[in-house]
Amino acid sequence: MRFWIREVNLKAGDKEFNGDDFEIDFRVPFSTKEEPDISEIRIYNLSNSTIESIGAKAYVILNAGYKGDVGNILSGKIESISTVWEGVDKATVLKVSDGGFEWRNATANKTYQAGTKASYIMADLASILGLEIGEISPKNDIEYKLGKSISGHVETALKQLVKDTESKMYINKGRIFIRDENKGTETGFLLNSDTGLIGSPEKVEEEKDGQKVVKYKVQSLLNHKISTDSLIQIESKTINGIYRVESGVHTGDFITEMIVVPV
Repeated sequence: MRFWIREVNLKAGDKEFNGDDFEIDFRVPFSTKEEPDISEIRIYNLSNSTIESIGAKAYVILNAGYKGDVGNILSGKIESISTVWEGVDKATVLKVSDGGFEWRNATANKTYQAGTKASYIMADLASILGLEIGEISPKNDIEYKLGKSISGHVETALKQLVKDTESKMYINKGRIFIRDENKGTETGFLLNSDTGLIGSPEKVEEEKDGQKVVKYKVQSLLNHKISTDSLIQIESKTINGIYRVESGVHTGDFITEMIVVPV
């Protein structure tokens, strides 16, 4: 694979910008946290009329990678647009949320009959959010024997359902996932020095529920295949095996940094 030819393409509303004609910088985080991730994109030296034409809440698609392997790293809506000066350069800053508007604003007033399973309610609420379902398979798909009433924000109801079922929930590229905390998504991707691994993974130790948890900080050349919960095979001097991506970030210097846990 040729890693030296970088490509980036941004669609914002009905406008399209590519890295050959525009300087585009970005920081796209991804994680298993419940709150939608907020990304930042900077486009340099746009005309005022172009900036005005993008529009608030416009849908954004950001594709990036190396020639021959370019893919989507962000889908979402613009939360805010601002302009800042960096020396003689004018930077248009787009703050983009992945499902943020739907997450904050959707409400429901519904009653589910006795015996309804959590997964059914979750799927129904996800449809109200208007998000695509990536996966809904809670760890403990409990049955609400007396039924369940939902009134108010969908966000609040889903958080409670996730807690009830001892699961995790996150939004990734407009898709909602609810699953066992330790479950990931198969990618079949091998990460080593030949496929973009930079340096050696570094051990990171954290405390969780009074126990020590070992994770690893990994850095690679930007790869759109790597995202929240990706299961990847890593070959390096320090670790070897299958690891699940817990969180990470794609950056405009075409680096993907991630925290991984052994499977």
